[in-house]
Amino acid sequence: MFRHLQPRRLALAAALVLAIVMALPAFAASPRLVKDQLGREVALPEKVERVVCLEHHALDIILQLQAGDRLVGLLQKWESLLAGADRIYPRLKELSTPGDLQSVNMEELLKLEPDAVIITHYAPKEMWEPIEKAGVPVILLSFYVADLEEASKLNPNLKDPDKAYTEGMKEAVLILGETLGEEERAQALVTFIEEKRTLVAQHLTDIPEDKRIRCYMANPDLHTYGTGKYTGVIMDRAGGRNVAAEINGYQQVNMEQILLWDPEVIFVQARYEKLLDEIKDSSSWQKTSAVRDGKVYLCPEYVKPWGHPCPESFALGELWMAKRLYPEAFEDVDLASVVEEFYHTFYGVPYGGNH
Repeated sequence: MFRHLQPRRLALAAALVLAIVMALPAFAASPRLVKDQLGREVALPEKVERVVCLEHHALDIILQLQAGDRLVGLLQKWESLLAGADRIYPRLKELSTPGDLQSVNMEELLKLEPDAVIITHYAPKEMWEPIEKAGVPVILLSFYVADLEEASKLNPNLKDPDKAYTEGMKEAVLILGETLGEEERAQALVTFIEEKRTLVAQHLTDIPEDKRIRCYMANPDLHTYGTGKYTGVIMDRAGGRNVAAEINGYQQVNMEQILLWDPEVIFVQARYEKLLDEIKDSSSWQKTSAVRDGKVYLCPEYVKPWGHPCPESFALGELWMAKRLYPEAFEDVDLASVVEEFYHTFYGVPYGGNH
């Protein structure tokens, strides 16, 4: 009987092994579904090892998740948009640049064989649809939460910018964490942000609304940020008030309008450092309270007060700006140590810049 049963058992075992083997490729190839910030479900491979990032905010977060080794391509203008990134991760200078915020060289992109491409939310469909048709997953990130119509705009009309950017930044970080398989690092980054924003709020409880300091963010050629951009949020969170709140998005204004606003403090981004002396030496700017009182400040690299925020803006920039506006209220806060903690924890390197 044993000799009759053995072939049957062997046949059954062989059939079972064959069934398992045949099922494995289908299982391994089954995609992960990740929803991007335009509400699109994107099918990703189980492991994303090769990434082309054509969005500077996302690039910053990828470095904070210490996933720079996954990058195979970057946006062309990354050096001007993300000052100091190559100091944090020198390999960036070696990478291919197959596109930018709103354009892409398909031939160069496909040579890189990416597992995923990260693109800004306002990139035209003519840019990213061909990438998807070529079989490469595309993730679009906005860094704010809004309905579909506003979510795809460079200058959105946001009813509550603070809430939109707060929720949108958290969402973007977690999406990138999920995409790269770095969920724990992403959650740690979100937690750090929340803790430091709470610290700022606790120190500003005694600042009445009518005593908030009037602030202005100076960009080249008299451009500035109004409502709907993150600059207004960072000022508000820091206890200030954006004098340009009456305009929408990123716009050019005129000197007459700036003099009417008469900001008490003027901020200049680190990437526009040359503008600092231009303002201080200008006879027109001398008429503002900020210049007369010597309150024109160059933001450190980590403030990054762009139109959209970065984790550093939330965790470090708001704290720096609040401490600059109300130094007495933040005497107990060692900003330098907070900055070093952030850089060591997330970038894995010391800060090494100006505070």
